[in-house]
Amino acid sequence: MEYSRIEKILASLFVVFLLLASINFLRELENVPQKPNYEYYQEKYGIKPLLENQSRLMELDRQLFEMYQKAENNLTEAERVYLFKREEYRVALESGNATEELRVEYLRAKEAYEKAYFQYLGAKSAYEQTHRKLEDISSKIQELMQKANEEYRRAYNAYRLKVLMLKLLFAIPVFIVSLLLLRRYKNIYTSSLIAYSSLLLIYLLLSAIWSTVQLIGLSLFGALATLLALYYLRREYFKPERVYKRRIAQNKCYNCGFPVKDDYLYCPNCGAKLKEKCEHCGALKPIHLQFCPYCGQ
Repeated sequence: MEYSRIEKILASLFVVFLLLASINFLRELENVPQKPNYEYYQEKYGIKPLLENQSRLMELDRQLFEMYQKAENNLTEAERVYLFKREEYRVALESGNATEELRVEYLRAKEAYEKAYFQYLGAKSAYEQTHRKLEDISSKIQELMQKANEEYRRAYNAYRLKVLMLKLLFAIPVFIVSLLLLRRYKNIYTSSLIAYSSLLLIYLLLSAIWSTVQLIGLSLFGALATLLALYYLRREYFKPERVYKRRIAQNKCYNCGFPVKDDYLYCPNCGAKLKEKCEHCGALKPIHLQFCPYCGQ
C-alpha cells in the first residue's frame, strides 16, 4: 500500500510524540519505589553526632597546637636567657666579681625557664591528648562511613532493580502488543507502533547500560573515537602518495625528506631513485607524479 508524504510525516511525528510521552512516564516510575536516603544510614550508624564532635575537636586541636607552638617558642627563648645568665654568673663567681644583682638575675632566669618548661609540657600534653582523640574519632567515622556506604549501595542497587522491572513491565507488553498488531494488520499505523515500542526498548537498554558503566562507557567511547580519528588522519593526510607528492613539491626526497635539486637522479642521503622516463614523451619526470609535467599524460 502506497502512502503519501504527509502520512509518513504524521506517522513519524506520532512515533516521536509517543516516545517523548513514554520516556517522561518512565522517569515518573522512578518515584514509585522508595528511593533510599543516605542521611538515614548516617543516622543509623550515629555518624552525624560524631561529625559534629570531630568539627569541635578540629577547632580545639588547632587552638591547642597554636598554644603548643607558642609555649615551645617561649621555652626556647627562656632557655637561651637562662643559659646566658648562668654562664655569666659562673664566670663572675670564678673571677670573684659576683654580685647580688647577677645572682638575682640568674635565679630569675632559672625560674622563668622552669616555668616556661612546665607550661610547655602542659601545652604539649593537652595538644597530644586532643590530637589522639581527633585521630580516634576520625578513624571511627571512616569505619562507620564505610559500613553506611556499603549498606546504602546495596539498598540503592535494589531500588534501581525495582525501577528497571517497573519500566520493563510497561515497555515489554507494549512491544508484544505492537508486534501482534503488526502481524495481523500490516499498515503504516502498526509499523509506527512497532517502531515506537522498539525505540522505547532500545532507550531502556541504553539508559540501563549508561547508568551502570557510564564512566567506563565514556572512556571506551573516547578511546574508540580517538583511534578512529587517528586512523582517518593517517589514511587521508599521511598516505604515502600524499607524503611523496608533498615532499616532491618542496624539492625534497620523497623517501626520506632530504633536500634535493631538480637535476638529481638519486637521493644523496638514502639512494632512492628520484626520476623515471615518461612512457609517452621519454622525458625524465619525478617519480610518483600522476601526470608528466612535460607532456601532461
